[in-house]
Amino acid sequence: MELNQTIQNFIVTASRPLKELEATLWQMEHKKSGARLVWLDRNEENKTFSIAFKTQPWDDTGVFHILEHSVLCGSRQFPVKEPFVELLKSSLNTFLNAMTFPDKTMYPFSTRNHQDFLNLLRVYMDAVLHPLIYEKPEIFGQEGWHYELQEQDGAGYKGVVYNEMKGAFASADSIMDYEICRGLFPDTCYRFASGGHPEHIPELSYEDFAAAHKRLYHPSNSYIFLDGDMDLEQVLKVLDQEYLSEFDAVQPPADIPFQAPSDGGTVEARYELSPEEELKGRARLALGLVACGYDSREEITALMALSDVLSGDNQAPLTRRLLEDGLAKDMSLTVCDGVLQPYIVVEARDVDEARLDEAEAAISSELMRLHTQGLSHSRILATLDNMEFRARQRDYGAMPTGLVFAMQAMESWLYGGDPGANLCVGELFDSLRHRVEQGYFEELIDRVLINNPHRCKVIMRPSHTLGQERKDQETRRLREAESSWDQEAAERVRRRQAEIEAWQNT
Repeated sequence: MELNQTIQNFIVTASRPLKELEATLWQMEHKKSGARLVWLDRNEENKTFSIAFKTQPWDDTGVFHILEHSVLCGSRQFPVKEPFVELLKSSLNTFLNAMTFPDKTMYPFSTRNHQDFLNLLRVYMDAVLHPLIYEKPEIFGQEGWHYELQEQDGAGYKGVVYNEMKGAFASADSIMDYEICRGLFPDTCYRFASGGHPEHIPELSYEDFAAAHKRLYHPSNSYIFLDGDMDLEQVLKVLDQEYLSEFDAVQPPADIPFQAPSDGGTVEARYELSPEEELKGRARLALGLVACGYDSREEITALMALSDVLSGDNQAPLTRRLLEDGLAKDMSLTVCDGVLQPYIVVEARDVDEARLDEAEAAISSELMRLHTQGLSHSRILATLDNMEFRARQRDYGAMPTGLVFAMQAMESWLYGGDPGANLCVGELFDSLRHRVEQGYFEELIDRVLINNPHRCKVIMRPSHTLGQERKDQETRRLREAESSWDQEAAERVRRRQAEIEAWQNT
């Protein structure tokens, strides 16, 4: 191939060798539909495909999580109720799934067999572009939410995603992450729960659900990733002739805006403990800090190394300080990347509520001490060596390397960056090792962890009654809804419930 060449209505827009992967990265664009495509051409038998869409949530209803589930429930060409269950019985796939992220939804698969690849390609493309959700609104009720009337107990909420997120938000970690993102990103899509908040999922209507698919599951908003040894022209022919040529290019969604630095203040939230667990000494303190932009790869990697140096084990200085002072039973520093603006969460767990201020002061003073007196450079170098070994080894267990490459590509490509920016290790760790003696890591402590204006604080307090309070609130919402139904509205609810049950039993 060469630049500006057209293959099956895809024009080649860029290419570059990736010597470390013994690969060539090709970028293309479909002329008619505007779909973007990247092919990582390398001698890899396990072929990977992914189609992703930029899906920026605008509320907490979890519309894109529900769509992720729903488009997999049959399509125009494959009108069976659970095509992916059927595929698992016969496909030779090495990976088959779909994933909702805070700002994108991905549909990837991998297989070693060429014909299986084409079969799966058709199923995936038909699922995302021509799902049965328009002909079968029961899918939304099944996968998202619906009212279910019971003779004795009255109305209740049912739905796969609704139940899944009720379970997720029973977790203290999920509650904390939600509150941190609300504090750090008050003006962008990251302030919302992309998976959906159980209190708000029932606010989503079928009409808004369908409209979200129509607007955002369009080729002009898609990112197609191919990896491995494949008959590219045949793959592009299927994409072009069977799917993409049906669509004309439209204006894709606006880019995700950068959040201006802001102090999110202090937020208090509760999490549930079982009545058998003691509440005393179970508070949690979390500090959220926005670090940099998605394209600051060296800084993100340095912060990951710093997190291990500061709190990677009980002898790491930040953890040791809180343990020795009896202020917490566990301490962590986590780098949250894969978003437009990566952020850090510094968390102390199992703190006495009366000593929360003392724990925060200890974290601050220890960071100041380390910034002033310096870190153990030998530990930083050892951490960098370990990180480089794992990065170059590329051992992802059962997860295909092509899938990891697809996710790494999206962590730059989605924001307008180079899709190959994160695929190779290059001189990244050599550069960081060189900067150790220059005080770079101590400077990071000061700039990112101490004097960072883009921050928030979340205090989590344990509760024995939170679960029951949530149940009571849900019951009140349901009874208010029931009281607003006249006989005709109640009959519509019963009819919809029956239609969903009939669909489920088909």
